Amino acid sequence: MARIGGWMLSKLKFVSNGIHFRVLMLVIGLAVTLVAAQFVTDTVLETQKVRDQRLVEARSITTVVARSLENQFDYFELSDIEEILKSVRFTEHVTQVSAVDRELTFFLDGDPATPTLLPVGNNAEQIKAIKTGKPDFSITDDAITVAEPLLRDGSAIGAVMIRFENPTFSEVMWPILQSNFFSLVPILSLGIILAGILVKQITSPLLRLSETAEQVADGDLKRTMPIEGPNEIRQLGLAFSGMIGKLKENIEQIYELAYVDRTTQLPNREFFRKELTRAIRRAVRQKVTGGLLFVDLDGFKRVNDTHGHDAGDAILSQFSERLANVLRAEDLIAFKAMNAMETEEGDSDNANKNKQMLARLGGDEFTVLLSEIREPTDAATVSQRIIEAVSEPFDINGAKVNIGASVGIAIFPRDGSDYQTILKSADMAMYQAKEEGKNTYRYFSSELNAEASRRMEIEQDLRIALEENNQLELYYQPKIHCSSALPKSAEALIRWKHPEKGMIPPLDFINIAEDCGLILPLGKWVLEQACKQLKAFEDEGIDISIAVNISTAQFERPDLSDIVIEVLNQTGANPANLELELTESMAMQNPDVALKHINILKKLGVRFAIDDFGTGYSNLSQLSRLPFDVFKIDRSFVDKLTNREDEHGRIIVRTILGMANSLNYETVAEGVETVSQLEFLSEYGCTYAQGYYFARPMPSKEFYQWYTAWNKQDDSVVAALMRQGSAA
Repeated sequence: MARIGGWMLSKLKFVSNGIHFRVLMLVIGLAVTLVAAQFVTDTVLETQKVRDQRLVEARSITTVVARSLENQFDYFELSDIEEILKSVRFTEHVTQVSAVDRELTFFLDGDPATPTLLPVGNNAEQIKAIKTGKPDFSITDDAITVAEPLLRDGSAIGAVMIRFENPTFSEVMWPILQSNFFSLVPILSLGIILAGILVKQITSPLLRLSETAEQVADGDLKRTMPIEGPNEIRQLGLAFSGMIGKLKENIEQIYELAYVDRTTQLPNREFFRKELTRAIRRAVRQKVTGGLLFVDLDGFKRVNDTHGHDAGDAILSQFSERLANVLRAEDLIAFKAMNAMETEEGDSDNANKNKQMLARLGGDEFTVLLSEIREPTDAATVSQRIIEAVSEPFDINGAKVNIGASVGIAIFPRDGSDYQTILKSADMAMYQAKEEGKNTYRYFSSELNAEASRRMEIEQDLRIALEENNQLELYYQPKIHCSSALPKSAEALIRWKHPEKGMIPPLDFINIAEDCGLILPLGKWVLEQACKQLKAFEDEGIDISIAVNISTAQFERPDLSDIVIEVLNQTGANPANLELELTESMAMQNPDVALKHINILKKLGVRFAIDDFGTGYSNLSQLSRLPFDVFKIDRSFVDKLTNREDEHGRIIVRTILGMANSLNYETVAEGVETVSQLEFLSEYGCTYAQGYYFARPMPSKEFYQWYTAWNKQDDSVVAALMRQGSAA
């Protein structure tokens, strides 16, 4: 019962808050107000009219009574006068009547219940009438009092006073209300009915507009506003329809900005995150398997640096088109901004279960979502098709550009049951594919996960090492002049002595430093320490130069030359004794940047060496533009000199030395470990030899001792050392 009462109260409250009820009440209120105003006006006018009539009637009756008494006033018995007054007293509307003589000796009131003779009352109107000989009256809210003198020979011999009821507002109102009731009620009822019809004509279109607006607010932008009702409401409907159209356009633009990659028109990272999360949940719920492919372009940075960012965008656009064609057209999820409005709760378990989705995460990184696969090898099949699709050259303004693709594969939920984990797994697998030669695919494995943990641990430890500045140290490996047998230069090589793990080889942390961004502070630290050591050598009177390796991240900075100049100024080192080593690929990727840095620093005397020459993709015409000082021959070529039967390798080394000599470059052969290698290099004009044949990399103190001992030997001993080697 209480529930029914509550429901009725709620319903009544809802109805009373509605516009229909309120407008109807307004109309009824206005009608009632107008009727009430008219009724009050009529009553006031009627009251005044009745009062005027009552005054005329009172004066007329008083005059008649006075005329009937004044001729016989002295001859009447008092009882007879009392009877006359009594008959007047019971006349309608009369409330009081009295007669008094001129001398005020008696007072008659016509009331049978009182004595005939009463003490004279103090009635002002009667006394005034006697004194003036003229009628007098007064009016109050509830009475009309009239006094008429009794005249004889023009003199007042007495006076009669009659008091009448003065009609009140309520007395007049009720007869008027009763007389008008049967005419007002039908008119008022008809007015209410007509008002209800009129209000409904207004509120019904408004109600439909309101319902449509609520549905639009809930996301149903396909709804159309009803155009009906009065002109003003029609205009409102038209305005709503226009607003919905603009809203749809704005939402589509917002979703495009939020979920679409502008360059490739593919789903972006945020949209992909939602779809991958949805696919993982469905896979866990249904106990099925899905796959994620992490695709990264090989050589894309070279395209950007060589041809410009517009060409890079064109590559990305063409690449996305090829991938879309590779994936099964019937399974590819076509991206539409409005699809993003679908909630995860609204998806059925069977929706998109075999679908694939291509997205761009950013840069040259793409992902392919395989919502459900029969077995992990299905992902490899798709990966191979992707790699084959990008093997054909891309056309950039008529130029043919070749790139590759490295693909990392992660299987969910086996390799991760959430977005971050599965994406990280696929990313690690992709890096493994790059490390193993690029343009291939690799699966995520537990070994990769362990490697990722190790890399993260090294990254954290390296940050600490850079902050504490007591774990890192530079080692120096001498370069021996092949003609004079003197150590004229040394290469600075970083070493990391971990307090718990011992000595960590550079190969174990340099790549990690490059990936996590620590290579910049690490490279600057190496440059600073090498320049400090140069200054120390100079102070000791040691005439030797130090070569410092420059990373790709350092070289790509536009302020590299400013940083080198700053370090030289801070340490006071002689720029002529500093040699910066760049890899061949670094110099060739962006020769204009290389030329800018080289020209600025060479004016100070800084020398430049091209490292690992012959292992990259040298463009000799570009290379000739760059004023290098030194060619460093990679150890892979020097190793070939050990085998006297490998004439092909020996020819390559001779060719490199001949080209360098013709261009007036000094040459340094890396990895010299045997006397036969040294003899061959010396014979064909190599300037310097560097390797274990002479010395391993050493800390600065040991290097100083080695350098002093080497230079103290006489020529015959040095010659013997050159023949036999001095490395342990």
